[in-house]
Amino acid sequence: PGLASDRGRELTSALIAVPGVRSVRGRGLLLGAVLDDGLVSGDVASAALAEGLIVNAVAPGVIRLAPPLTVSSAEIAEAATILAGAIAATRGGS
Repeated sequence: PGLASDRGRELTSALIAVPGVRSVRGRGLLLGAVLDDGLVSGDVASAALAEGLIVNAVAPGVIRLAPPLTVSSAEIAEAATILAGAIAATRGGS
């Protein structure tokens, strides 16, 4: 449980820093990134998948992330970068 909490805090911090993510909810490594108004989670999820990041659109404005317990800090940073690019792409800017 400790590792999941530590990595979850790290992932939460990385997600909060992504432009277009309004808030993050959840526990441990099962998190939902609440997107800014006007962003469609299905479009963001598709753009993220095209760049190799698997996320789920669980509500019109929420993306679910559920990385494995073995996720590294580098992988968390990479996921945040990909998600930022996917959000930018759905807004029309790359």
